Amino acid sequence: MSYLSATADLLKVARASLREAVLPRTAADARYEGAMVANALAIAVRELEAGPAARAAERDLLARLYGTAETRLPELRARLCRDLRAGAFGREREPELRAVLHALVHARLAISNPAYGRTEP
Repeated sequence: MSYLSATADLLKVARASLREAVLPRTAADARYEGAMVANALAIAVRELEAGPAARAAERDLLARLYGTAETRLPELRARLCRDLRAGAFGREREPELRAVLHALVHARLAISNPAYGRTEP
């Protein structure tokens, strides 16, 4: 078992304990905060489980956008932020930029709110 999977398992147990043992005995006016903590634990677990694969996918998207072999995600993120602030993407690249941003937002939503965008049967 890897360190990350052990950490994810620990967070899952903590969240289950919070939801099953602590929240039912919590005063009504504090349940919302308890539910927020439980949700934060779930997001942390999904972040750990997505881990390197999610960061690699984001890095690949940004590297393709820039046509670079740069492999450091922090620098690619910083470059994207600088370029967005500076309006560096012209109209001709707008569809490509929108597609990349759309993919990045949906990847983040899969971690922070996986139910978003699901359709009801």
